[in-house]
Amino acid sequence: MARNPVRSSCAQPHECGLDVRLNALARNPLTKHLTHDDHLLLDTYVSAWAWGADEPIVFAGEESEGSYLIVHGRVRMSRDTADGRNITIDIAAPGDIVGPISSHVATAESSAWAMETTCALYLEHTALAEVLERWPSVGVALLQLQQARLTEANDREVAHVSRTVEQRVAAVLLRLDEKMGQHMSDGSHLIQVKVRREDIAGMAGTTVESASRAMSGLKKKEIIDSGREWVRILNVDLLEDIAHSLDG
Repeated sequence: MARNPVRSSCAQPHECGLDVRLNALARNPLTKHLTHDDHLLLDTYVSAWAWGADEPIVFAGEESEGSYLIVHGRVRMSRDTADGRNITIDIAAPGDIVGPISSHVATAESSAWAMETTCALYLEHTALAEVLERWPSVGVALLQLQQARLTEANDREVAHVSRTVEQRVAAVLLRLDEKMGQHMSDGSHLIQVKVRREDIAGMAGTTVESASRAMSGLKKKEIIDSGREWVRILNVDLLEDIAHSLDG
C-alpha cells in the first residue's frame, strides 16, 4: 500500500471552546471523576493554547511554569543524547499531559513538538496548588499518574538490556496502538499518527537500521503492514506474543 492511510489533521489552529474544554476534562484520568460543576470551576484555572505542525511546545532543560493537557493533535516528545542525537521517547495523544507536573517552577526533562495542528489546556504551577487544595482526589490521581510514569520508565530501561530489538519494536507498536489505534473493518488496527522509523527506533532504544530490520521482519511475517510514516497492525495477538515472549 503506497498511499499513507493516516488521517491528515486540519491546517487551521483549533479554538478550544467551552464544550471542547469540558469534554477534555471529563475524559482525562486526573479529572474525569469530578462532577460537571467541578469541571466548570476547574475550567477557570486553565487557558487554551494552540500550535501548528512542527512548532515547539516545550524545550528540554528550560524552566517550565506549568503543564499542558493535550486536547487535539499529536506531540512528539524527544531528548538529546550524550553523542548529540535527538531521539523520540514518546508520542503524546489527546488526554496526555506534556511538561512537568509540579506546584513550582520545574525544569522540563523532554522537548515537545506539535506533529500536526495541536491544542491543549495549560495549567500554571501556582494554579495547580490551588486545584490540589480544592480537589484532593486530583492529587491522589496525580500521584498514581506519576507512579505509572516511573514504572513505565523503569520497564523500558529493563527492556533495553533484556529484550531483543524485535520484542522492543513490537512493544512500541502495541503502546502506540493502545493510545492511537483505529480498529478497521478488516480487523486490523491503523495507528493514527504519522510515525517515522526514527520515532520507533527512539522509543525502542535502538538504531534506525535495527528498527527498520525488525519492522521488515514483522512485515514478512504478515503481522504488520507499513509504509512511509504509517503502520497498520494486521495481527495484534501475534504482535503481543512477540512483545511478551520470554525466549526472544
